[in-house]
Order: sequence, then C-alpha cells, then structure tokens
Amino acid sequence: MLNELSELNASTQGPEFNIPSWHKHYGPCPKYRTFLVLLDNAGSVAALQPIKDLQRILSLRKWEVSNGTSFPVFNVPPILHASSESAITYLADLKKALNPSKAIDEQTVRVLASKVCDTCEELWTGSELERINRCLQSHPAKLAEVVGEIPGDFISLRDLIRRVRLLDAGKLRESIKLIALQQVTQSPGDAKDWLDTLLVSPATKKASAKKVSLVLELADRSRYPYPANHQKVQIWINLRLLAHEATGAATHEPSIKDAFGYPLPTVKGKFPDASLPRLGSVKLRAMSSESPCQHRYGVADAESFPAAPQVRQAMKDSLEWLAEPSRRRKTWEDVSEACGYNAGLLFAYPSVMPPDPPELAGFFVAEESNSVSETKFEAAAARITPALQGIVNEHPEAEIRVFVLAKADKARTKVLLSEKYNARFMISGAQAWQDGCLNVPDFRLNLGTDEKPQWVEHLVPFPSEVVKCLNVAWLQGGTRTDLVHKAGIGEGISLLMETGTPARKLAQKALHLLISNASPLLLALGHADHRRDGRFRLQGRFGKHASILPGVVGLLLAKLGYTKGDYMHSAPFMVGRMLALADTLHKEYCRHVRKKEVPPQLIGNALMSTAVDNPERGLARLRERLMIYQAWATKVQGDEYRLAKWTLGQMGLVSRELARLALPDRTDDADKAQMLLGYLARPEAKTLEELPSDHTIDDKEVTNVE
Repeated sequence: MLNELSELNASTQGPEFNIPSWHKHYGPCPKYRTFLVLLDNAGSVAALQPIKDLQRILSLRKWEVSNGTSFPVFNVPPILHASSESAITYLADLKKALNPSKAIDEQTVRVLASKVCDTCEELWTGSELERINRCLQSHPAKLAEVVGEIPGDFISLRDLIRRVRLLDAGKLRESIKLIALQQVTQSPGDAKDWLDTLLVSPATKKASAKKVSLVLELADRSRYPYPANHQKVQIWINLRLLAHEATGAATHEPSIKDAFGYPLPTVKGKFPDASLPRLGSVKLRAMSSESPCQHRYGVADAESFPAAPQVRQAMKDSLEWLAEPSRRRKTWEDVSEACGYNAGLLFAYPSVMPPDPPELAGFFVAEESNSVSETKFEAAAARITPALQGIVNEHPEAEIRVFVLAKADKARTKVLLSEKYNARFMISGAQAWQDGCLNVPDFRLNLGTDEKPQWVEHLVPFPSEVVKCLNVAWLQGGTRTDLVHKAGIGEGISLLMETGTPARKLAQKALHLLISNASPLLLALGHADHRRDGRFRLQGRFGKHASILPGVVGLLLAKLGYTKGDYMHSAPFMVGRMLALADTLHKEYCRHVRKKEVPPQLIGNALMSTAVDNPERGLARLRERLMIYQAWATKVQGDEYRLAKWTLGQMGLVSRELARLALPDRTDDADKAQMLLGYLARPEAKTLEELPSDHTIDDKEVTNVE
C-alpha cells in the first residue's frame, strides 16, 4: 500500500489542496452510542446528555497512545450485565413497566430498577476500573505535559484536565448509575437510550456487550471562549502534538536516506493508522514483531520499511483526504458487496489531481439513489467524460490510478487491486462498455400479466454490478439465490478498462461464471414473459439483476468478438428463438383447447436445459412434442387464432434458417449465451394485440416446421 500512497501524496502537493494533518495518536471517535459527561468545578458529574447527531460524534477527537486509554473521549461497557435468572426476570419486568403505550407507575419502575441494579453483575471491575482510571487520571496529566502552556482562548482544556483528575472510575460509575436510573424513571420514552446502552447490557454474554463513548466536557462551558471539545481547541492540541513529535526526532547523518530519499531519523515507532469510512482504522504497514517470521531479515514493525516520519504522516493525511465524505463518488466509493470481504473501498483519482476531482469512483460503482436516471451508467459516463477530456487536453499522458482496500479482519487490510490506466482509455472504454451492453437483440420482458404488466427495463450495468451478478448463483428456477464470490472487483474494473488478450481472457472467465450461475434466472425471465400469469417473483435484494444480466451477456459476447449483427443469425441463437416460439404456441393451445389451464412449464422452457448442452438433441425432442400443437394450429380458422398461426409461421422461418446452418451437438459458453439471448429476444410482435388489426395470415406464413 505504501507505493500507492506515495504516488497519491505526490499528486496532492500544493497549497490549493490544504490537506489537514492529524497526529497519529489524535484520531476520530467510533460510531458508538455517545454521551456527554458534564463535570462541575469539583470534578463531579453534573449531567449526562446523549449525543444523537452523527456528524457531531464524527467531529470529536481523542488522544489515544495505547489501545483503550484515551482523553477526553473514552469507551466503556455498560455498567451492569443481567447474567442471573432473577436479573433477567427483573429486567424484563422493568421493560414491560416502561411501555409508553400504557400508564406508567413510577413507584413500580423505581422498585424494579433498584432490583435490577441489585441482581445484575458489575462490568466495571478489576482491570476495567484500572483502565478507566488511566483515562481519568494519568492520561490527561500526560497530555498536559505534552501540549505545554495552554493559551487563554483554550483554558477550557486546562480546567477540564484539572476537574477530571478529581474524579475516579468508582465515582463516575455511581454517578452514571444514579443519573441513568433517574432518566429511566422520569423519561420512559427515552428509556432505551439509558437502559439498554449505558446501564444494563442486553447481550447474553459479557464479551458481546456493546461499548459506549463518554465525552468529558465542562458543565459551565459557556463561560469559556471555546468548550474543551471545540474544533479550534482540537486544532491547537493537534499542532502541539505534531510539534512535540518533531522536537523529539533526532536524525542520522544526512547521507542516510529513507526509501523515498528523505533524511531518516533514529526515532522508532509504528506507522500511523488512517481513519477511513467503512474500514475504520487502517494500518499503513503491519509487520508485527510478535510474528517470528518477520525477523528473517533482522527487522520488524516500522523498521521493516525505512520511511521518515514526515513521509508516514503525509501518506496518512493524503489517504484520509482522499476518503473524506464530501469526496464520495469523486475519489472513493464503498465496494463492500463486490469485494468478497466484509468491508472494502475503491479509490480512483487522476495523476494530475485538480482541487475538485472528477467523479471517477462513480464511474466504477453504482450509486444508491432513489432516482433511476442518476444511477444509470450512461448518466455517470456523461458527467465524467468532459472532465476527463479536459485533463487529457492539458496532460495527454495523464493516468487514472485505481486501488481497492478491503478489511480481511479487524486488524488486517488487504490491497485487492492497484492499477494505472491512461485517461484516454477511460474515455474510449466508457463508450465501448455501453456499446457492448447494447450488443443484444430487442427484448421486452413482462413479468406481470397482459392486464397489469411489469416490464423489465434494460440497464447498462456498472462494473461493480457486473461483479455482483457473477457472484450470485440462481437456484430452483430463479427463485432462490446463493452467494458464491468467484469474481473480484478488480475483474469488473479490468473488463471496463482492458482491451485485447487480457480483456478476452477475463470475458471468457466471466461468461463461464454467468452461464453457470445466472442461466436459471434468464430462463425464468423468458418463461415468465411467455406465460404472462404474474406468478414469478424476483428477490428484492437482487431484483435489479433481471435488468442487468442481458446486457452483461451482450457485453461479454462483444469482448469475445460476437456482435449481434452476426450471432442473431447463428445456429445457437435460432435454437433459442425456436424454443421461445414453442412456448408461445404451447400457451395458445392451452388457452383455446384446455380453457386457459396452462401447465407449470411450457415445452420450450422445459427443453432449454437439454438444448443448451446439446442443441441437436433438444430440437429432436421438440419435434416429437410439438406435433400435436403444430397440427392444431394448422387446422384452426378464425381471428382468435391469429397469434397461433403467426407463431407457427415464424417457427417455419426459423426452421428454414436452421436448415442452412451447421447445428453443433455440443456447445461452449458463447454458444449457450447466444441461445439464452435467442430465448429472451422479441425481434417481432408476439401477442395478438401487437399484430396489426388488418394483418391476415396467409398460407406462406403458416409453414410447417421442418
């Protein structure tokens, strides 16, 4: 990751960027339930206030040198845990008594709350009390030593440190317990904030108790120029921490340089952690000395890669700048659902970085939005292309740098992708991608009924959506799904950006995955459109795949050199077309002869699984089963049978086309894809309502299937 960050840092130099630099031990707070602890002049807890504004929580910072010991914000478990049967019973009774829909008996609530406290197990004991005392006593004192003399505008910090040191963990625990019980009794509507988060853990195991963040602040903060947690106070603390670190660094002789050519100091220490959305704390380099294998070259931890402190800090600052929430869609996007891990981020930026970067990350990842027009790939490409063209005009050799980070577990971060592309390729790639996704025949799929249609819209997918489609296996006729994670986000991006042999190899792999995983859904979509009974239901989470998959098939065929102008006249496509027409003829027979009693599966759909692997065998079986429906359609007369006769005529045309083609007895993935598209295609009108009212069926159209 360090090479990627070094390039990023080089692209963000200059006063126009004004990238903030936060000390490695002065970081943001987690998204826990957060409470403001207001201290009076004597160091006692005057009040507790829940902070519900997420932006306010994210703006807070804490000084944390060792894990778990921090100031002025620190994390604690709930005070109590209901472990005994009696405690669980009393807690359940208390929650019932606090039901806001009923009249609340305050006396009963007080009695039950007291019994809960008496029977629950204390969580603030032993080492936990010692840790909290460090957050209240020694750690604030160390911060006071580091920052030195505090100027007048920021004396709230000095007074907070003094007041906090008058408090200990035991007093804090009892104060929180008293205030929480009062709030539970007096404000039943807010009881959950106090009871289930701060007072009693609802988790069945102590280890599963969710942490709560406590923010120490002055009760009389309005008397000061700035509260102790004000942004200006934070900026001053940060500057003092950075200055203290720089003062303590001693350097080697000027001839000793780090990996990037900067003077290498003797000061030791770990690389700073970057705080990123979704991923949380990310280690820039982890070569822990606790792992014996790291000592094979005699160095471990930060010494395994020589980098000066200012270089490490610049890498951290640049990465956090790139991942700021305001730059989502521009320089980063969440790819957790397409990376194969619990959490992942994609970063994309031009090598020549403007202060306001273009929406490059949005070029690869679909946006979650209520507006269909904004979430279309075509709209994203239209927004990005002019900005890219402007960069290329000024810098013809400009690159687009793309890398993906994913959390393998709580501690480890993996680089899943690191690539550079010429910006010109991105412009041409966008158009080629759209053209490829339109490399499909006309189709209009109706999953509803003729009276209440539910049309499937054809959408051009984003690369991230292609990966999601490849990683979903459709089972049981498209009614059940299973995640398989056979494709990575890097492969989706490479399909967009690569050309030639690499793109062809990727397309072959992707097409194999698609045929294996998505064929049941594609067949179910075509069958639902033929039946028009509205019985087929798409899963809500993956419902969009119905609109995306046909375009993905067309894209992959285009990457392999199959264009619709050619493959629509191929034998596999014609076989799929023949089976689609067989479905229509079968339904018409059932509508007229069986009085609308349509079987669960029409004959074309039933034979597709055979034909996909062996077209010759599939058509042979179709010829056997089709005779009764063909004979009926040939004999009947009247306008109500016009669709059946038209369908039989189309089958004759397809049959004659097939007679001129070599029919394979075995198929590859490209053949199967073409056959599926033939089954979905609607190149001509297929319903009676779509036929012109003055259309007549002549003998030439009612041609027997050969």
